[in-house]
Parts: sequence; C-alpha cells; structure tokens
Amino acid sequence: MKNLNYINDKLKLHFDNYKVGHSFFQVLEYAMFPAGKLFRSQLVYALSSDLNSHTVNHEYFASAIEMHHTYTLIHDDLPAMDDDDYRRGREATHKKFGEANAILAGDALLGMSYGVLSNIRDNKLNDIIRLFHSKTGTAGLVLGQVLDLENTEKSLDDVLLIHKLKTARLIQLALTGSNLLSENLLKEDELEKFGEALGVTFQLLDDLCELSDKISNHEATINPFILFGEKIVCKELLDNMKVIHQYLIKNKLTNIQEVIEIYYNKVNSTVNSNRAKIDKYIESELLDDVLKFTSF
Repeated sequence: MKNLNYINDKLKLHFDNYKVGHSFFQVLEYAMFPAGKLFRSQLVYALSSDLNSHTVNHEYFASAIEMHHTYTLIHDDLPAMDDDDYRRGREATHKKFGEANAILAGDALLGMSYGVLSNIRDNKLNDIIRLFHSKTGTAGLVLGQVLDLENTEKSLDDVLLIHKLKTARLIQLALTGSNLLSENLLKEDELEKFGEALGVTFQLLDDLCELSDKISNHEATINPFILFGEKIVCKELLDNMKVIHQYLIKNKLTNIQEVIEIYYNKVNSTVNSNRAKIDKYIESELLDDVLKFTSF
C-alpha cells in the first residue's frame, strides 16, 4: 500500500491542477493543507492494494473524497452550523479569512471534487458519480448535517443515524468506490455493512477520546457517552467493532486492517494516557472490553 506521503503528494498534485492566479486560492490551500488523517483516502488505496487492482483512477477518486470531506468541515465550522473556531489545531477557515471566504472555499472544494472525478478514465465513471452523490448528497452526508442541526431532543438512535450519515457514508463511499473501480471483487452489500460499522466505530471512538479533555458545555450536550450512559453506548460500539473484526478476518484485507490498526493505536494511546479522566465517565471494565477489540 502507498504511504501517507505518497497519498498526500497525489492530493497536492490534483489540487494544484486547479490553481488560479488569485489570492483566494490561499484560502483553499489553508483549508486543505496540511491534510488531516487522510483516513478515507487511505481506505481507497488500501482496498485497491488488497484487491491487487490499484490504478491512477483510484488516486483521483481518493483525492476527490478528501476535497469533498474538507468542504464539509469548512461549512460545519461556520457560526450558522457547529460554530467551531478551531480545526486541526489552528483557526478554522472562517476565523482566519472571514465567513464569506469560508463559504466560497467550501463551494470551490465541492466543485473541485467532481472536477477531479472527471479525470477517471473508466467505463464505470457514471456509476462512480452516482455513488458519490448518493453518499454525499441529500440522502447522505448533507441529510446528516440537517438532522444534526435540528433543535430537537435526540435519542441514541437519532445520534447513531447522524453518525451513519455524516461519518459512515464517506467511509462507505471510499470502500465501495474503490471496490467498483476494482471490478467489484467484494460483495457490495457486505462491504456496505462493514463500511457503516467502521464509520459508527470511528465516530464513537472519537466521542470516547473527547472525554480525555476538559468537557465543554457544548460537548456535554452532544457526547453520547454523557447523554445516554456508558453501558448502552459501549454495547453499540462493541457490536460495530465485532462486525469490523469478523469482516477483516473473513476477507483477509491486510492493508485495510493496517489502516484501522493505526487509528486504533492512536485511540489506545489517548485513552491510556488519560485513563483517570475517562474513568469518570465509563466503568473501567467496559473500557477494557472496548480496548481489547482494538487489537486483532
């Protein structure tokens, strides 16, 4: 599988193809780079490697997902949405360049993601575009953002649905799109189930790690471990982690497993370094059960 430097270099190359001679492009560069975990694009590369089918089309597809993901983060941070001042350890785009520039930067990256997709030379391009829209549009990620913003009291099922739409759909897109470009070597329905389990797990583990820091008033109103109790949320997390574990073992996806293990190791490190803080919210035995599943 290609390393992170390779993935990032390809992303930068595809991004620079749309460079224009205007200072506004600095806003886009600020939002895009340095890139985040590149988790979704890593999944594209890893699955294509597991299926021995890596092509330049996978690279364009991975970059398009990262651009689209960044657009959603820019807009999520806006005062009209989640109202976050910081992203990836520095000022959010709207704090650095103003709300209008942030909105336009998000718009530009949304369009750029489809522009990058257009470079794919494959008879499945139309299917890729339809898949891309179905996962990111009004029945997918955008709907998740809408539900997240609704000012209503939410149940655990409501929160899980938002996680599935906002987080899992992009992860499913990375996996199913990579599979589609690899001649559908894996069963689509099973891969979709795996992708959804991975997305929910990714988000719940992120929620878990949030407990390692000082809990803000905002976090106290949205963190499922606080809202619904650790037992029911840990059960949901474990159920999804079991789906992931079983699928990887069954299909021998060693590169995908490596990507997930790297993420699991980061979670382990955060939790173990802040165990005393997290133990205030989660029973020690439950936390131990979760951490056991971060090892294959």
